Amino acid sequence: MRLPDDDEIYDVDQTYLGPPGYYIGRLRYRMIAVTPVMVLLGLAFLIKTGIGFTLLSVVLTVLIALRLSQWIVDKTTHERPIGVLMTTFWHELTATRLPVRGQQARCPAAFRRRTTAIGADHTLPIGRRRWRSYANQQAITRTAVREGE
Repeated sequence: MRLPDDDEIYDVDQTYLGPPGYYIGRLRYRMIAVTPVMVLLGLAFLIKTGIGFTLLSVVLTVLIALRLSQWIVDKTTHERPIGVLMTTFWHELTATRLPVRGQQARCPAAFRRRTTAIGADHTLPIGRRRWRSYANQQAITRTAVREGE
């Protein structure tokens, strides 16, 4: 079991408090290294997907990169570096899993049966015809009117 370090000096040593005379907030040193990498990956994603560099897309990319960097920095410590986090993520993605019976998606009824052709006889009684039969009747009357013209 790992206990968090409650030493304030150790906590201050991990953070950058800004230039002398200015306070920009507490910023962890690891975040200074992780954030530019995440922003560059986000910009490469914008180029690859063809979204382009608009003000909205760049601002959202930077904000998402900042939040993702904060998450990465929170999940990593000196005992568990970023490389271990990435390796664990990769192993979770590529792990072999046992097939589970009964949880596969069933094919809907619309894809199991053939649809009727225009003008084909319907097996349903007249009182229980579906909307498709009405659409077929309308198509038949349209073609009959066109042929009669």
